[in-house]
Parts: sequence; structure tokens; C-alpha cells
Amino acid sequence: MLALIELFRLSVCPNLTTLNDTSGVITSPFYPRRYPSNQRCSWQITASKGKRVVLVIEYMSIKNCGGCSCDYLEIEYGLSSDGVSAGRRCGYKYGRLAYFSLRESLKVLFVSNGNNRWYRGFRATYTQVNHTGEL
Repeated sequence: MLALIELFRLSVCPNLTTLNDTSGVITSPFYPRRYPSNQRCSWQITASKGKRVVLVIEYMSIKNCGGCSCDYLEIEYGLSSDGVSAGRRCGYKYGRLAYFSLRESLKVLFVSNGNNRWYRGFRATYTQVNHTGEL
């Protein structure tokens, strides 16, 4: 039984995995099932030279323990369609939320430190787009 408990403490997440395909999908571990506790997943989405990345969060159900202090999704180097730049997100998100990279890459970080019993995590898609002018 102790070995089984230790197995669930191990990380099942990528650590700063570089994604440079023209499009793709990233999810929390085991999505659409509940995500495990004690995880730290990170992805670096990098576009071709002169292009930008658009990341669309299609679904988000992440435990909110006050100020997104225990479980959260964080996007770095981008600006969201609701006008919020970098920062932690948690709770439920209804509808799509898009992030636009300020340069040729976006960093995505998912952290779960809390005891999760009900939450499914997130699903997001990314696409490279042509960049014309300033954001």
C-alpha cells in the first residue's frame, strides 16, 4: 500500500517541454479525469521566426483555494482576450479564453499542490499565426 501512495506523489508532468508544431493540444494530467495533487507541469510553446502563438483555453476547472495559491494555470509572455496579462488562473472558466504571445513564445505552467477531489483541470489548444504590426 505504501508503494501505491508513493506512486501518486510522483510527477506525471512534463517539465518545460518545448512545443514547436504549428498547432496542438495541451492538458492537465489525466484530463478529462481529475488531475492528481503535487504536480508541476510546464510547456514552452515556440512559433517559427516572425510568427506568434495563440493559446485558447477551451475548458478550465481548477481548485480555487484563495488567490489561486494552491492549484493554478499560469501563462507567461502573453496577453489574454479579457485584457489580463500574466498571472495565475483558477476556478471555473466558462467559454473560451485566448492568450496572444507578445513575442515568438508562450510559457504555460500548471501547478497542483492542493488535495483535489473534484476538479478536471484544463484543456487548451495552440496555433501559430502570422504577426503583422504591434500587439
